[in-house]
Order: sequence, then structure tokens, then C-alpha cells
Amino acid sequence: MPWKNKTGLAKAAVVLVTILSIATISCGVNWVLVLSTSSVSQNWVGYTLLVVGWIESLALAASIVGLFVVFVIWLGSKVRESTKGKSND
Repeated sequence: MPWKNKTGLAKAAVVLVTILSIATISCGVNWVLVLSTSSVSQNWVGYTLLVVGWIESLALAASIVGLFVVFVIWLGSKVRESTKGKSND
């Protein structure tokens, strides 16, 4: 696994990018399948694909928000480190 030797924010970022990548790939396949069926909501296959599509969309959104939060936390820690170093001088 790509997050095996990582900890903290690095591990969170790698897990979120992995989820984002998988959800993006499967979402693309899902759209191809949905568009290839004529009556999407009429049968159980189409309904299942629509539900899975919404779940994948939520995973994409959660991963993007999670990556933004990780970036903000990382940026905040870098700012604190730089101001702490300047105050000691």
C-alpha cells in the first residue's frame, strides 16, 4: 500500500488521493455504462448504477475537501514553524 511507511498528514493525503483516484476511474466507467443504457431508471441495473454513481460522487467530494483540509493544516504548521524561527532570532 502506498501509505505503509507514512504517518500524520502525509498518510492522510495519500489515502485521500488514493480514494480520489479510484472514485474518478470508477465514476468514468459508471457514466459510460449509464449512458449506454436507454432507460436508466426503469430497471434495477440502471437504478444500481445511479446509486453507485452518487456514492462515487460523494467520495470524490469528500476526498477533495479532505485534501484541502490536509493542505490547510500543513500550511498552518509551516507558517507556525517559520514564525517561531523568526521570533527566536
